This record gives sequence, structure tokens and C-alpha cells, in this order.
Amino acid sequence: MHPRLRRLLELHLGRDREPERELRPLLRDVDADYRRGDQDRASLQRALDLVADLSRRPALAPVPVAPHRIRLTRLMRRLFQDAPFAGLICDPALRVLAWNATAERLFGWTAPEALGRELPALIFAEPDRAAAARELRDLVERGALDQSLRVSSSRAGEARLDEWTVVPLRDRAGHPGGAAVLLREPFATPDRYAVASQGTGDAVFDWDLGAGRLWLSDAWSAHVGDPKVTGAPGDWLDRVHPTEREQVDTAIQAHLDGKSERFESEHRLRHGADGWRWVLARGRAARDGAGKAVRFSGSFMDVTRRRAASERALHDALHDPLTHLPNRALFLDLVKRSFARSRRRDDYRFAVVFLDLDRFKAVNDGLGHAAGDDLLVQMATRLQGCLREGDTLARHGGDEFTILLDDVKGPGDTQIVADRLHQVTKQPFQVAGHDVFSTVSVGVALSTPGYTRPEDLLLDADTAMYRAKALGRARTAVFDPSMRERAPQLLDLEADLRRALLRKEFRVHYLPVVEVATGRIQGLEALIRWAHPTRGLVGPEEFVPFAEETGLIVPIGAWVLHQAGREFKACRSAAAAGPLTLHVNLSTKELLAADLPAQLDEVLYEHHLDPADLALELTESTLQQNEHTVARVAELRGRGVRLCMDDFGTGYSSISSLHRFELDTLKIDRSLFTGGSPRGKAPELVKSIVSLAREMGTPVVAEGVETADQFYFLRELGCSAAQGFYFSPPVDGSTAATLVASGATW
Repeated sequence: MHPRLRRLLELHLGRDREPERELRPLLRDVDADYRRGDQDRASLQRALDLVADLSRRPALAPVPVAPHRIRLTRLMRRLFQDAPFAGLICDPALRVLAWNATAERLFGWTAPEALGRELPALIFAEPDRAAAARELRDLVERGALDQSLRVSSSRAGEARLDEWTVVPLRDRAGHPGGAAVLLREPFATPDRYAVASQGTGDAVFDWDLGAGRLWLSDAWSAHVGDPKVTGAPGDWLDRVHPTEREQVDTAIQAHLDGKSERFESEHRLRHGADGWRWVLARGRAARDGAGKAVRFSGSFMDVTRRRAASERALHDALHDPLTHLPNRALFLDLVKRSFARSRRRDDYRFAVVFLDLDRFKAVNDGLGHAAGDDLLVQMATRLQGCLREGDTLARHGGDEFTILLDDVKGPGDTQIVADRLHQVTKQPFQVAGHDVFSTVSVGVALSTPGYTRPEDLLLDADTAMYRAKALGRARTAVFDPSMRERAPQLLDLEADLRRALLRKEFRVHYLPVVEVATGRIQGLEALIRWAHPTRGLVGPEEFVPFAEETGLIVPIGAWVLHQAGREFKACRSAAAAGPLTLHVNLSTKELLAADLPAQLDEVLYEHHLDPADLALELTESTLQQNEHTVARVAELRGRGVRLCMDDFGTGYSSISSLHRFELDTLKIDRSLFTGGSPRGKAPELVKSIVSLAREMGTPVVAEGVETADQFYFLRELGCSAAQGFYFSPPVDGSTAATLVASGATW
């Protein structure tokens, strides 16, 4: 299929959808017509190249070139003079060097009159002349082929929409030598244009402003479901959705008045008796010598599917793919709106509730991640039933939920909701054939005039939730300023963590990162564990959040960095084939620690690692800090270590952060991909992320791969790497070295 026709079909039907059976014979005719047109145009362009080459001299004189200086062979003369296109050649200053018979017919200037004159003065009306001249000179200078629709004007002032092909020419030294220009009338020769517009679904309009007549192509009926037209502007405008009519009228009038260069409007048209279709209308006015708009021509593109896809994408961007609840970004926006309302109304108060599932990790570890996801979905359903009208439940991330309580009178209102939350979570959940008991710890923060930022209210609700956990879980705590002082229980935990550092009770386990294309291990992610003397091996979720809160994460992270560097050296020496990368997570406090650069230098030097051997993983929230974050990321980049965005899709940032921070790798959070289905939970979202990142040249690592089908799906997408229990659970250093040495592949 002709590339141009294929692009048009993909634009209207989508890349993966084939045209209807009834349309295929027509498309074959269009395809053949396109190819014949290409052959005609190619022959004429070759002739114009030869003509232009013969007309050039080592230096173009600043005077018109006489017609007898252009020598044509018989074949060239026939191709040039008898072509169905207007054909002309101009020098770098846009002076006409050649002008064929069709150009004489279309524009009213004879060849002797046209030769030597500047092209814009011959075929553009005064209002458009300067801008058109700048565009043409830019094309000549850049050497860029251009095919477009432009409004031209004849000698008599008649405006018309022409199809232009501009072929920049170069002299033998490679310098700009002018341009060959081909013009044809799409409306005067509607056969190919009409067939193409039918094939793509575009409708074309041509509005004679003086006579008040509106011509619409046959494809118009597909947009409105009614082929009857009267030739009046109301055929279009009276079908515009009532809520959008004023903006369409305003945009048209602004363009006709010369206030906008082009007209463009996306609006709905009535389709049939009660349906609506979204169209993208584009057009441009042709003007007379005084600058008055005399004709208005353009096209309608059906964008109903694209609009629906865009709305779905927006919904997906603001909602959690597992529970379909609002996500963190949307929730924060809703809190900001409540803040604004509270400033306008003295009697309005609201509250933020922060919930965390108690012992959720035990479900994940005991029954698997799919069971954990099932529990989260069931939990969301129960929590939703506890809310009042106007309240909003959101999934904050992981096993955390947030609730915005609207228009509360005092702590009593929040306590009523909290009691309901505890009541519904007392009953067991049916998960993977088991009765699972999962309670929630609840923290509440009430809005007061003292708050200036929505984020602070969320933070205080989170603090209250941790107080509830410290009090024994399955409880509710309402925030008060004293909570900013550590509770005795938290002081005990802090003391235990400090002793763990002194006694070297921490351990590093490693999760393989597998290259999707080859199935080999390309990296190891370092994960901390606490070998508690009485509780056994404790996962990071039980102490890392508190370590971050207290600042202990900085010395703990430094220990992990040195220990992982030491053990990675042995793993790399044992690697059977290919390079190996060490991935280490950094929290916000670790990233901004003053001695981090010195620590990195020490680890790299002590363990004989190259900077490129180390990949530092930063979460989206870590990257959304302040100017100090930007400066530190730039400093790390300068040292040559790799930087990776971890847990993408769970925070506030977007893929644009890859550009801003020049990150090397993007890791898709397991919540967006993992699950028992062959392609995970949200395959289309994963596909979009991989596609966007690939276009930016950024490798993507998918977390949470659990099955072979999911791994093969990532291979189909062209995802760079993956990690998850399908390959291996986190293992200690010696097991990791053995695994790497074995040359294991998947």
C-alpha cells in the first residue's frame, strides 16, 4: 500500500485495525491512483531538476534570467510544458526561472511576464505574501521537501486552495540553488482527492463567503448521518453541539478577521436523530488584495475514537489500575480543591483519613501476590461502603488508602466513619480459598486554619496512622501536634535499629534483573533485610519507613552500599557472560546526604567498580523534591553512575522526568503489571509506557513478573528487562554469585 494512504488509514482506523471489506476495492483504486500520481510527479520533478541545473551559472546574476537561456530537450519541453501540474523554477531569491503552460492558465501570467519576477508577488495575495515568502526561503535554505495545501491567488485576485510540492535544489557545490515548485488544484480535479477523502473518512468544505454558499464533500454524510445538504453554512453550524456553538463561531470569526493564522476547532456534530460525533475542523481563508476573506476552505476529521481513547487515558492516569479508585495524584488534587473551598467559607471543614492494612505482607508472602491483590480489591469495596455522600476513597499506593471526608463538623463525624471502617474489616475476607483477617490502622487529620499546604495535611494523617499502629494496630488516631514528638514505642524501635547497626544485624539480599531479549541476568538489585535476634528475618517494610522518618536510613543505606559493593565484586567475577550492574535504592534523605558523593567514590575505588557498574534507583516522590534534588542528581550524573526511576506510576511525576533528570532507566511499578493474567493487570498501560520510553531511548524494567506468559508479553513489547518471582526470589550474596556463575537464562 502507498505510504501516504497507509498513514491516513492508520490515523483514522488505528495501527492495528484493518479497513472494512466493502472499502478494500475502493482503497485499491486509490492506491493505484496515488502511485500513478507519484510517477507523474517524479517524471516532472526530474525534468525540473534538469531545467534548473541548465539554468544555473557559477553565480546567479541579480537580474532576471532571459527565457532563451533555459535550453530544453524535446522530452524535457514536453514534460515541462504539457504537465497537468503548474510547474515552475525559482532561484534562491525566489525569482522565477521557468514557468509552464499550466502555470499560465492557473495564475494568468504568461511566461515572459513571469520570468525574472519574484514568485510570491505572482501567486500570493498581499496579506499572505510576506509570510509565504519567509516559509519558501526557509525551505530553500534547509533543503527540506515540502508537500502541503496553500491558498494561492491568481492575477485576477481569485483565491484557491492548491496542493503544493516544493523541491529544494542544490548547486554542484551543495549550496542552495533555488526550488522546483509543483502545484495542482485539489478542488478543480476532485477525482483523486475525493476518493482519498472517502477512504480516510475526511470531509472537505469550501465556503464562498461572498455568496454565502457552503460546499461539502460526500464524506460529510458519514459525520452527520444525513446526506441532505442545502448549500448554506447552517448545514455545518446548525449541527454543532449547543454548548460548543459559540466557541466555533468565535474561532471562525477570529480567523476571518485576521486574528489567527489558521482556523482549528474540535467540537461535536449532531449525527442522525440523537447521536454526536467529535470532529477536528481545520481551515484557512483566502483573501483578496485588500486582505478581506473571500473563501474559507478546509476539512473535517472524525476524532471520536481518538477522543474516547484520550478520555480513557486520562481516566487511567488518575485512577489505580487494580482497584479503579482515584490514585494519589487525583486525591491530592481533590484535597487542594477542598483547601480552596475552606478559604472561601469560614464554616467549611474537611478531614483526611489515612489507612494502612495491618500485616498485609503476611498475605503476600504466604499466599502470593495475586492473593494480595485480590485482598486489596475486596478491601476497597468494603471501605467504599463506609463513606457518606460526597466523600472520596483513593488508593494511595501499596496497601495504603486515603479518604477525603467532605464537610465535617468536628472529630465526632470522623470517628463515626472510622468506627464503620473497623467494623467492616473485622469480618474475614475470602482469598485464594482461605479466610484472611486483615484489619486497618487509621490516622485522621482535620483541616484547620493553621495548614497552608495540602501535603502537610496528608503528612499529619500519615503520622497519626503510624501512631495507631504503634498503639497496637486496628485502631484510630486523630492527629495532634504532640504526635510530632516520638512516642515511647517508636523510641524503642529507634534504639533497636541503632543496636542493629552496631551489631551488624542487617543483611543484603539480591533480586536478579533479567534481560528480556536474551533471558540472561544483566543486574542485581540490592535489598535490605534485618536479622532480628528474636523476630527472625524482618522485611524492609517493617522498619525502613521509620528509619526514613528518623534519619537512620542514612547510616543504614551507607552500610548497604558498602556491603553490596563488596559482594557484587564476587558476583561480577563469577559472571558467565556479559556485563553486570548493581542496583541500589536511595531514599530522599540518602540522596541529599552531604557525604553521599564521597561514599560512592570510596565504594567504587575499594571494590574496583566502574561508575557505570552502579545504578542508583530513585522513586518518583524522591525526584519531586526541590532544587537541591536537581543539583544532587546532576552531580551524580557527572560522576558517571547510572540513574533509574523506580516505582514509576505510583507517584506524582510523569515520564517527562526522564528528560528533566536525564535518567538512564525506567522501572514500572509491579502494581501496574503484576497479576495472574497472561499480560498482567493493565497491559495497554504497560504497552504505552514501554512505547513512549523506547521512543525516548530509555530502557524499561518491568517489576513483578510472575509467569512465563507475562515474560513473553514483555518480549513482544520490546521491554528491556524484567524482574520478579518467575525468575528468582531475593537471595543472599553467595546464592546470587552461584546463580550468576551458572549462566542461568530464561
